Amino acid sequence: MVPVPISADAERELVDVTDEWKLDFRHVVGPLGTYFMPESIGTGGALADFDGDGRLDLLLVNAGKSPRATGTLSEPLPDGCGLWLQKSAGHFQDVSATSGLKNHGYGCGCAAGDINNDGHIDVLITNYGCDQLFLNRGDATFINITADSGIDDSDWGLSAAFCDYDRDGWLDLFVVNYTVDPRYDHSVACGFHHGLVSYCGPHKFQPTVDRLYHNEGVEVREDGTSIIRFKDVTEEAGLAASKTYGMGVLAADFSDDGWPDLFVANDGQPNRLWINQRDGTFREEAAARGVAFNVRGIAEAGMGVASGDVDRDDRTDLIVSHLTTESTTLYLREDDGQFTDATAAKGVDAPTMRHTGWGIALIDLDLDGRLDVPMVNGLVIPCHSGFPFHGEDEFQVRNDTIDNPAAFWLDYADVNQLLMGTPDDRFVAAPQRGGDFLAVTASGRALLHGDLDNDGDVDLIVTNCGGRARLYRNDFRRAGHWLSVRLFDPARSRDALGAEVTVIASKVSRRQVANPASSYLASNDPRLHFGMGDSGSYEEIRVRWPDGPVETATEVFSGGETDRFLELRRGEGRMVKDSKMSPQINSNNHQ
Repeated sequence: MVPVPISADAERELVDVTDEWKLDFRHVVGPLGTYFMPESIGTGGALADFDGDGRLDLLLVNAGKSPRATGTLSEPLPDGCGLWLQKSAGHFQDVSATSGLKNHGYGCGCAAGDINNDGHIDVLITNYGCDQLFLNRGDATFINITADSGIDDSDWGLSAAFCDYDRDGWLDLFVVNYTVDPRYDHSVACGFHHGLVSYCGPHKFQPTVDRLYHNEGVEVREDGTSIIRFKDVTEEAGLAASKTYGMGVLAADFSDDGWPDLFVANDGQPNRLWINQRDGTFREEAAARGVAFNVRGIAEAGMGVASGDVDRDDRTDLIVSHLTTESTTLYLREDDGQFTDATAAKGVDAPTMRHTGWGIALIDLDLDGRLDVPMVNGLVIPCHSGFPFHGEDEFQVRNDTIDNPAAFWLDYADVNQLLMGTPDDRFVAAPQRGGDFLAVTASGRALLHGDLDNDGDVDLIVTNCGGRARLYRNDFRRAGHWLSVRLFDPARSRDALGAEVTVIASKVSRRQVANPASSYLASNDPRLHFGMGDSGSYEEIRVRWPDGPVETATEVFSGGETDRFLELRRGEGRMVKDSKMSPQINSNNHQ
């Protein structure tokens, strides 16, 4: 794939400021030639205020040396994950060497959240191998507490999310695992009769189980020190009954009962929607609710996933990225808790059919009040090779010499995409917009989004296989107003991850869920960003908090002017009975 030429007079609406911000991160893998599958899956990261100064910082996960490769890496592997603090506006300071984020594994994705309610954001790194849990000391330096925490899953973890699934005030953890290969440890190529080889696909290996960990709280030990502990509740929660090839994750209330559910995008198998039964267990209802397959009843290669209120009806919709020929799929939520595949009706099918999508977002880039879809693409088979997806069923143990890694990854390159929202709630491809974001050819994987420069619009960060991460500043000409909303719970001393927020302006509702885990391998800005269009003010903001009794969890905050940052603190609004908590919309109606 090649980028569509951008005319000389076109606006650079997403500007590459990677060097200006002093961001220097490269995805280090190899030496290439063993076709170790995690090389092609990529790495992700997190946007969060790790040092508490009010500015977003950036964590990026690196990979490492492939276990059966010989020779040396083309460049030195950093000792751990990369951490960049935004010490001054518009510039990062690389503090990786002193951060303590020394990952003992082959890194993939991450989740960010305050697991011990001390006001500091902690980090879970997913690995090919045991995932790693890091506790923030309070100054953006971290200590690895994996050994004492109860996190001991050695499967291949990809995306992860913190959420309070039992509403007890402590963030629990859900980790999506990919595949298992006890014979080759994924260091094997898949062949093709033309003599070509490539990375194998998931269906060549065994599916596995996603993991749910319950936060047991802080335990004070005999020596006076304390530790935060998690318990693996996968079996008792009912999640072990399903083995899949998991890639993307979202934690949100899809059944309108006030309890968080879990959506998993699966690669080549039906997606899973685990509906919270409010007793510590979950029931799988993806097929019953319309999100397991596309409109043709076909399971697709789900990778990234994002949520948003596409048609402004105060309901959470879903979008999932897929392989080329499958298109990205848009699921709209209906009144009865069901979802409808609206991919074709909303114009998403044709523009995305020829691309392989990974990281994805539903965000309003130009502030016109309508959600847009930036999407990061990258191939899984060599470009223009005629190679069947992930090869045939012929395994080949290889140790080829790849003299030019940059040329190797160029064969897996694609262009990014941008779909812009229209007044009739459809999406149109915008190849002449997006500036530098669309002008690059690479093998993209993670897409992170957040207001990095605190100017009221959403910026983007992209990771690329074997290449540099890129930061794109949002310079879209503003078509409207905006609101940035932080949800804070003073009793927990942290962001209220899982809170549901509805902003009402000019009698139009806009809904978002305050959980940063979405896209692919990513954790995004925990603040909620609303494009408000022509609305220079709003009537009210309704918040449903994520813990405690559901009956007393909804507060209404009074209206005000837009174009500002808000911090809504629990207990400072007006408590109301939530009319959306209707008992007929729950899992009991989807047997």
